[in-house]
Amino acid sequence: MILWIALAASVLYAAGLFWLALKGDSGRFALGPRAQSWIYGLSIAVYCTSWTFYSAVGTAVSSGWHFLPIYLGPILLFTIGYGLVSRTLQLGKAQHSTSIADFLSTRYGKSGSVAAMVTIIATIGILPYVALQLKSVGQTLSALSPDIGGVINSENVVLGVAAVMAMFAILFGARQVDMTQHNRGLVLTIAVEAVVKMLALLAVALFAILMFAGTDAAQIENARSFGEIFKVEQFDARFAILTLISACAALCLPRQFHMTIVEARKDRPDRLMRFVFPAYLIVIALVVFPITIVGTSLLSESQTSPDMLMLALPLSMGADWLAILVFIGGFSAATGMVIVTTVALSGMITNDLIIPLFYRHRTNHAILSQSLLWIRRLTIIGLLCLAYLYYRTINSAATLAGLGIISFAAVSQFAPGLVGGLFWKTGNRKGVNAGLSLGFCAWLILLIIPTYLDTNPVFQVADDMLVSAVLISLSVNIAAYFIVSVNTQANIIDKAQSAAFVGMEYRSIGDSRALGKKRVADYRLLLRQFVGDERSRAAMQQLGAQLDGHNYTDLDVADDALIEMVERQLSGVLGASSARAIIGSTMEGDPIPLEQVVAMFDETSQRLQFSGELLQTAIENIDQGVAVVDNEMRLVAWNSRYVEMFGLEDDLIAVGRPIADLIGHNLRHNGLNEKQIEAEVSKRLQHMRAGRKHGQEREQADGRILRILGNPTATGGYVTSYTDITADRRSGLALEAKVAERTRQLTEVNIALEKATRSKTRFLAAASHDLVQPLNAARLFTSALHEEIGTEQPKARKLANDIDRSIEMADRLLRALLDISKLDGGGLQPEITTFPLAPIFDDLRSEFNRAAKKKGLVLNVQITDIWVMTDRNLLLSILQNLVSNAVRYAEAGSVSLGVENKSGKALIRIDDTGPGIDPEHHQRIFEEFQQVGTQIKREGAGLGLSISQRIARLLETEIAVVSALGKGSSFSLSLKQGKPKTGDTEAPKARQTRASDLLGKTVLYVDNDQNALDSLSALLQGWGCDIRTALGPEQAFDAFSEPPELVIFDYQLDDGWTGDQLFERLCANWGQRPAGILVTAEDSGRTKDAAVRLSVERLLKPVPPAALRALVSQTFRES
Repeated sequence: MILWIALAASVLYAAGLFWLALKGDSGRFALGPRAQSWIYGLSIAVYCTSWTFYSAVGTAVSSGWHFLPIYLGPILLFTIGYGLVSRTLQLGKAQHSTSIADFLSTRYGKSGSVAAMVTIIATIGILPYVALQLKSVGQTLSALSPDIGGVINSENVVLGVAAVMAMFAILFGARQVDMTQHNRGLVLTIAVEAVVKMLALLAVALFAILMFAGTDAAQIENARSFGEIFKVEQFDARFAILTLISACAALCLPRQFHMTIVEARKDRPDRLMRFVFPAYLIVIALVVFPITIVGTSLLSESQTSPDMLMLALPLSMGADWLAILVFIGGFSAATGMVIVTTVALSGMITNDLIIPLFYRHRTNHAILSQSLLWIRRLTIIGLLCLAYLYYRTINSAATLAGLGIISFAAVSQFAPGLVGGLFWKTGNRKGVNAGLSLGFCAWLILLIIPTYLDTNPVFQVADDMLVSAVLISLSVNIAAYFIVSVNTQANIIDKAQSAAFVGMEYRSIGDSRALGKKRVADYRLLLRQFVGDERSRAAMQQLGAQLDGHNYTDLDVADDALIEMVERQLSGVLGASSARAIIGSTMEGDPIPLEQVVAMFDETSQRLQFSGELLQTAIENIDQGVAVVDNEMRLVAWNSRYVEMFGLEDDLIAVGRPIADLIGHNLRHNGLNEKQIEAEVSKRLQHMRAGRKHGQEREQADGRILRILGNPTATGGYVTSYTDITADRRSGLALEAKVAERTRQLTEVNIALEKATRSKTRFLAAASHDLVQPLNAARLFTSALHEEIGTEQPKARKLANDIDRSIEMADRLLRALLDISKLDGGGLQPEITTFPLAPIFDDLRSEFNRAAKKKGLVLNVQITDIWVMTDRNLLLSILQNLVSNAVRYAEAGSVSLGVENKSGKALIRIDDTGPGIDPEHHQRIFEEFQQVGTQIKREGAGLGLSISQRIARLLETEIAVVSALGKGSSFSLSLKQGKPKTGDTEAPKARQTRASDLLGKTVLYVDNDQNALDSLSALLQGWGCDIRTALGPEQAFDAFSEPPELVIFDYQLDDGWTGDQLFERLCANWGQRPAGILVTAEDSGRTKDAAVRLSVERLLKPVPPAALRALVSQTFRES
């Protein structure tokens, strides 16, 4: 009966695991950071298999203290040796490693042979371990019902369990191609299984203690004492070897690497994640003592196998319920290990054996990605079939511990390559391959073959076969790894990966780094080589100012502050790790090794890749031909238009080609002789090297006329553009003879120009609407999320705030680009009104006060009662840009915004204590794409001041600047003062309104964008409003039979409708005019006119939630 109950319980338990995994993968469980840390720590306890569940007690009964190393090794690794685990985790995440094979392959030159070798060893070495789990299921069934053979075939049950394990592994471990993606359901299930295992063991231990307390004294006296079981002499060589290979297995087993590294959510575990696993092992180890002592006192060796003492103890006392719990605990231990192991091994076999062998030349990546999952799933089935066959051939006398130790010894062969790869730069691909090959052969010959054939090994160095095999195999492995690595030359990739894993780390900033070896002149020269003389000098002066006027001289010994400043400056150019390498090389007086240089180039190239792609995209999309040369007059960039213009051949156009060759080629096509070509090339090169601008128009041999313009670059290079102006020139020559034709053409051009202007205006309106719509929806969604989070989750609330600020910055950038288009097309016209400056100053204080405080700056905004006559929105745009620049570039001190009366003019000033600007650059800063000065960091595209100056000129004023290096900057503009309007007050500021103020208010929102409807609906519902939405007129007419209290509508709708037309139709249908708000992304005259005509308020998208809330509340109060 108990057998059937146990089988039914295991089926229900397996079904529960499937349900839990499904829920975990679907994200139904909202887990906080602390819960995730617990789950991560418990999931690593997949280490505790049926070996540790059953055989730990069996080993304690037969060998005493020899049960302890399987717990002691991992405990020592995750406490004393956690630095190794932490470093592996950080590098594994940085390199996106998917397995132990992938990790070692990446370290050793991204070698396929290393990955294949690790995969082969892992597969062969761990199959006995998987078979061990299946054996434990069969043994427990026999222990539950000794006459099981007459009832059911236990081997068929084991086969069924293996099939269920394969199904679970496929469903929840092989669902996605990318193995670095987290299998949340699988990890959650493994963590729950760890809890089940512990509860079962604790229950048996408590039961044993209670049974021991009720045993009579005579039986206790006849029992074996603690000293008879656990003897001091058991702390021998075998104990040490078991501890060593257990520590290695805790990180090198594929399933342990998968759970510890691949499934980790972050690369720096917190304290809880670090100590849950070792604490778990300590509890499991302590449980073994009472079960062993009580079990041996109540049961004789003839009554049960030591491995099954856990199950036999409750059965002998009639505690069937406890026996079933123990069975479920052992079932959990076996299934968890098999599932994670097959998932990890299937990925290794697929990625490192099958794909390199059979898909090396396949180019259809879509087919390959689809077949990957099926290959991985079939591999899982194949692994479990092989494990089942191994289980059928295992000697029935083989212990669970014996099979587990074989696998531990196998994966220990990875440890020399793993540890050496983290801390020894000389280790290379050939060395690790040699070590793995010889170590694996030694393990195969000295351990697995003798164990499988039940014979003695051919060679031993100790009486214990395990001790001998492990010592020999690891010694051979380490020796081969060291000798081959030292005596072979690593390739460039191997050296680069070595630098990435081992090198690039020098003393931390907190250390005393000057060492008294290098002087200020050394670091000044180093800095000047990378950032230029001007910037290096300014950085030194700024450092001296920060140190209370300390003046560095070249003969002074460099102190920590100077070294840190130089490293910080270099980091902005080279990246942090490369800068640290160069600083370290300077401090030590040694050249940087080649492998570190390769790694530095790799990092720096990633930083430059985006800029290069952006440059290439830009020049490919212009009509002119462009050629860029470096300071050695060699070609570095060009576009396809340049190649097309001159018919250049592929072998002629290449990076590094002297520009003289290309100029000569082009001139030959124009029919010039060699002497003329030589003179013309020399002239052109002289212009380029001198950095002089030049321009000319040249007629080509085919009759085309090209305008050639050249400009020097800041780095000594030269940019030349070629424009085909043939059509312009030919039309100009024909003008005098064809006046009538010219008039007609001019008329057509004017018509086309007017049409283009109208098209451009429509495009800008559409672009404003279509591009701003998603930003508007995102911002409203973020605000709704912000209110949903509340104050109980400060980190999530901060994240929502950061998202909102990022959306706001994207909106500003978009509007800047649109402003440029409007300025270029004459579409931006000022609307002059008279208004006070105080509200604008208040808005600027609110907008930038937080950013200033974050940088430690003091933002001073003057209180004023001055009124001005200008365009309010354009003035606000200018001041926002100037204050934003001041806050961005000032590192300490203050930023001040004020105004003063000067001869009937209002002089607005923005002063800062930033790095200042050289007077010779005062005009350049207002040019497009120009960024000058000595500021440490440069942000943006250099458009802000250019746009602001152009807007200022529209307002008939100029932005003036007064600045000098190291003395801050002062920007100012002068505006005409206006007379205050009596009784005129500004609109009330947006204020926080209680949700009860809006509760139950009926609102209709009409917009042709579903995301906008959803976002605003979510926001207003959060405020308590009864809101209904409509995508167009038909839905709007059906939304309310009676007029709502407020209608919010977009301007541009579908099917030729506009928001003002629809609002008037709705009011006509209702017979009443409710309050209205026009929300639009189009800042144009027609939207302003529509708002005035309908007597409704207008808000521009993306709508600031606070402003919307204030306006809605104000509208309800006034209606």
